[in-house]
Amino acid sequence: RPLTTGTLPCLRNNTRPNIIAKSDNNASASAIPPSKSLKQSTIVKKKASNTSTWAERVFKTRLKLFATSAEVRRRSTNVGVKGKLFTELSKKFVQNAQKNQIPDCNWKEAKIAYNPEEGIVSIDKFLLQHFFTFCESKLPPKVAENIQSLRELSDLRYPSEWFPEARQMQRKIFLHVGPTNSGKTYNALQRLAQAESGIYCGPLRLLAHEIYNRMNTQGIGCNLITGEEKREVSPHAPLTSSTIEMANLAKPLEVAVIDEIQMIADTHRGWAWTQALLGLKAKEIHLCGEAAAVPLVQSICKSLNEKVVVHEYNRLTPVNVTRGSLFNDWTQVQKGDCVVSFARNNIFEIKQKIEQNTGLKCAVVYGGLPPETRALQAQSFNDPDSDIDVLVASDAVGMGLNLNIKRVVFSTIRKFDGEELRYISTPQLKQIGGRAGRFGTTYASGEVTTMIPGDLQYVQQAMDAPITYLKQAGLQPTVDIFELFALQMPTEKFSVLLEQFEDFASVQGMYFLCNFKDQKKIADAIEHLDLNLRDRYQFVNAPVTVRNARVVESFQEMTELYSNMKECDLSDITKLPKKPPTTAEGLKILESSHKIIMLYMWLSLRFPDTFITPQDEALEVKDQCEALIDTALKENSSIGKKPHRRMQAHSRLP
Repeated sequence: RPLTTGTLPCLRNNTRPNIIAKSDNNASASAIPPSKSLKQSTIVKKKASNTSTWAERVFKTRLKLFATSAEVRRRSTNVGVKGKLFTELSKKFVQNAQKNQIPDCNWKEAKIAYNPEEGIVSIDKFLLQHFFTFCESKLPPKVAENIQSLRELSDLRYPSEWFPEARQMQRKIFLHVGPTNSGKTYNALQRLAQAESGIYCGPLRLLAHEIYNRMNTQGIGCNLITGEEKREVSPHAPLTSSTIEMANLAKPLEVAVIDEIQMIADTHRGWAWTQALLGLKAKEIHLCGEAAAVPLVQSICKSLNEKVVVHEYNRLTPVNVTRGSLFNDWTQVQKGDCVVSFARNNIFEIKQKIEQNTGLKCAVVYGGLPPETRALQAQSFNDPDSDIDVLVASDAVGMGLNLNIKRVVFSTIRKFDGEELRYISTPQLKQIGGRAGRFGTTYASGEVTTMIPGDLQYVQQAMDAPITYLKQAGLQPTVDIFELFALQMPTEKFSVLLEQFEDFASVQGMYFLCNFKDQKKIADAIEHLDLNLRDRYQFVNAPVTVRNARVVESFQEMTELYSNMKECDLSDITKLPKKPPTTAEGLKILESSHKIIMLYMWLSLRFPDTFITPQDEALEVKDQCEALIDTALKENSSIGKKPHRRMQAHSRLP
């Protein structure tokens, strides 16, 4: 199978990629799923020695196919290793690697480099990088010089040097860690409220809004900056609440709070947490999150000669896994339950089953809903005076919402990742299960259970499993770094430039290069448009939902208007219905409209001369869209019913 396709079951319980770096593999093994319905379970049930044997077999298979891979040949040709030269060198490379004659090119290092999100692609990338190193001394001088230049320009081994002003400071780092509902963020926010200057950096727009509102309600001036919106209560306000990607690294501060620090290992967004940790010019930096991040943060700060003070927090309320499941009996669902599923359509089916079998009314929370709508649904569920009794939710319930949940019920423990069904990871299950029980509410203790009896053992083992510590933090090249790299190949497609950067980038052991998968798809969608490199880099990093055809088409339309130097009004891109939808398909269209509105607002902050709708007007349209969605969820019970014909799925970018 070619480099760009295919997946393998997880080699280990870690979803981060490691392209060329070495790392110890001391992470605890994930709990063993009881079911044999997926091929993944046949892997995770094996002992470590058997898993190692399996990993060795996979490595040898990919190595054997390396020299005949059309994708490897194409990517090698892009840098001048082509024709007979490629054939000769690739065969020698495979022969030498099979004899263990190439340093660090073996199955153990490949296992570390394996990324479950990319599957066999990550193994092929690992081999390709070693192949280029192997080739360098055997190539014609011009080709070797080109490869050497690409390698030097994609050198990300010393990211701390990107922020020289922060390195001149002696910052104090405080790490507040604990499980869900342990109060770990409280003290950090108290310190922020006392500061003469400070910033809150969170993973979600909803959290940034929450801190913005909280501080201003307390009479503390706080501005808001997210990717889509800026609100300035005063140019002299001491505090700013922002999403992590929008953190101001140029401004000297007294206190900074970085929330959900464990997301530093996220394969797509981890770079933003790394950038904030390395680059914020704050005298005190308070990091809040899971204990899994402690060793990694300590290692990073040790490399900066900065000490870390760790504050550990215990859960304020107990949570226990029940002895028995609900045995697929929907009548057993109770008031205060949160029933978890990982597919949008299933959420509405479950809502319908619960309401028909119990008479209880349900709110819903899932990733496709606007964050504001999720908050309203959560508020209705929390309100003891409302008619909402049960919450049906996806993994979006794990972060960013305050919820009064008595019991978390997993309707499934598997999630489709775009390629295949996988068991949800132990940390993810713990985070969701930990939402049960909340200090200061009627649910002083929490319970976790499953709908299917066979899933209960996995949940029990996962909730009891020791911490799986993070090993690496994400990196992404700055636009300056990428521009210098791209100048070496001025005629290449932008997606190929991203691909080549992945092939040549070098990182240190505690870092990895974040995934460019979505950026490459976006780049291909706008490749035909006339954009300079810096603008194109901005556009490919826009928050485009690449699996939603309507959003992609609107993005292409907006980008084309920018390319042609024409103005773009929000009303030209999307129009809202006058009445809320009454079908699931209509709701999905409205959700897409909200994504398009947010995308427009994101672009308008960066290219205001083209995207001319004022922020206040765009916010008004956004609020109207959210009101329509909220009304549809509250008033139309038919929303959850299956349509008579199968809905056509959104197409994806190739």
